[in-house]
Amino acid sequence: MLNIQDAKIFKEQIQEDIDVLQARWGYADLNMCKPEYAFNYWVLSRIFSLDEEIILDNITEYNDKGIDCFVFFEDSKELFIIQNKYYSDSTAVISDDVAAFLQRPLSLLKANQYKKSETLQNIFNKIKDNPEYKITFRFFATTDNRGSDIEQLIKEFNSSDHGLSGLVSASFLGLSEIYELYYGKNYRENIPFKYSLGTINKGTFASLRDIYGMEGLYEAYYIVTPVVQIYKMIKAAEAIDYPIFEKNIREYLGDNLVNNGIVDTLRKEEERKNFIYYNNGITVICRKIKASHQDIQSGLRMLPLENPQIVNGCQTVSSIKKMLENLSENELQNDFKNVYVMLKALVIENPDEEENKQFYKNVVKYTNRQNAISEKAFSSNKDVFYRLKAEFRTRGFSLFVKPSDQNTFKTLSKVDKADLLQKANQFISDIDFYLTASNEVCIPLEKLLQVFLAFVKTGYFAFKKKNLLLQQGQDIFDQYTSQIHKFLTVDNMIKLYYFYKKAEAEQKESIDKRSPIPYYVIGFFGSLIGNLTEENIQKALNYVFSDKSIAKEAYKYLVAVSKNYRRTYEKTHSANGDGDYNLMIKRPIEDSSYQFAVESVNDIGDWKNVKYWVETK
Repeated sequence: MLNIQDAKIFKEQIQEDIDVLQARWGYADLNMCKPEYAFNYWVLSRIFSLDEEIILDNITEYNDKGIDCFVFFEDSKELFIIQNKYYSDSTAVISDDVAAFLQRPLSLLKANQYKKSETLQNIFNKIKDNPEYKITFRFFATTDNRGSDIEQLIKEFNSSDHGLSGLVSASFLGLSEIYELYYGKNYRENIPFKYSLGTINKGTFASLRDIYGMEGLYEAYYIVTPVVQIYKMIKAAEAIDYPIFEKNIREYLGDNLVNNGIVDTLRKEEERKNFIYYNNGITVICRKIKASHQDIQSGLRMLPLENPQIVNGCQTVSSIKKMLENLSENELQNDFKNVYVMLKALVIENPDEEENKQFYKNVVKYTNRQNAISEKAFSSNKDVFYRLKAEFRTRGFSLFVKPSDQNTFKTLSKVDKADLLQKANQFISDIDFYLTASNEVCIPLEKLLQVFLAFVKTGYFAFKKKNLLLQQGQDIFDQYTSQIHKFLTVDNMIKLYYFYKKAEAEQKESIDKRSPIPYYVIGFFGSLIGNLTEENIQKALNYVFSDKSIAKEAYKYLVAVSKNYRRTYEKTHSANGDGDYNLMIKRPIEDSSYQFAVESVNDIGDWKNVKYWVETK
């Protein structure tokens, strides 16, 4: 259950996202002016990952106790039927609303009498007698305040026979559960992928359990397979957009996966037969590997792999694809008939279980030592950072969570980059800062976190502790950087970052290239707010960033404090030779110099708006 402050900030985040959706789609859907209706767009885009352009077709109604919207994932055979309740306060959800949602819509659909959406009725009619499909009722409410008997209603519904062939279930999701979906595992469509990998015969693959009787280990297979089989597996995955490369590895190797040495070995007719000896092989993790069977047409022994993920050997696989993709089927079969590679397949049936998750992570890390896959790869792979990345993009900014994000941005068209730049400038117009080049909308994750750390700690702290920002197990990561969304909403993250960039731009244009000091500007911003609770931070930033004149005054004030601090520090320490700029920035903020700088700035101006966000001493 979310605490009061986390719940308050998350509701502010929902409202910010709704504001973005209303600005983007209000012209196409006049109902978007109503927050309770726009919340349907939020649920479908943020929780179910639907493309915003098609959402209107999935909304049925919004002002009764029936179905508000639906989502159909045909590939994964799932139909979600949804009721949404958007509350700006902590209004309690009453059990009658939930009961009505669980009873009437299903009755109408079963009777072929649901009139609000012909599309939904047709989908239901198509799947109701198919036992492979799941029909799931979801009741979302932006409050954790619910009637005590709602849980019992859900249990009774889930234990009832609804007269349908497939599984029918329901659940209630309050603000805390929505929070977990928003920042964690949302309802993305899971693309199932099965591929029967061929090997020569029963003697060219081995199971550690079945053949060697090695119990107590994860199920594992060692398979000698033709390189043509690997090529065809990759092509089959690409055909359905299945992400076969484990994302940490793919990201850290970037797009330069092809190894010229591997390609050269495959290209040379006299050398390719030795490929299996020259190559370290491929490691794959699967959900399941079914019993092998003989394929009469190819003569190969087939091992059915379910949801394989390549966790090691990405260069090998990409190089095989590069070499074979332009060859005819006849060339593949004749020229590469006796070219093999070793594949190790591990089975992890429940990868979300904590023990299995750690094992998976260790396999990725330890089988990729030559690629220097660091702890940072897994830290920046946290779901919360991917949520931020998505939300930044809707506002015109590109958050670089992984190194390859930079390459992805480079491939965008000029039109797409110009569109982002226009959105970004509109978004940060209230802080009186203007971006001129498209790459200025790019925000490296580490830099964003460093600015945040300067704000909640000090500029010196952010400078000294940069290497710990993404180190799991470190207090900085556990208490601050992985929890950034609990301190700042997305809008305030972006505007705070560009407050920093504004100071950085001014510093570059200064005569000595040293004033103001950007991290000091941000650090003093946090210090002047005082007690940095989530509530105080949001209140102060919402005020400062609400109006251009207020933001201009705040920035001018912070720059003046930063400059005065530098002058005061230099003067105080000049006698002993420690007043040098380079020495100052390597030392903690000196409280006496800071207090004198603040008092000096207060004496030279009215600062009528500053008093509303600066802590009263």
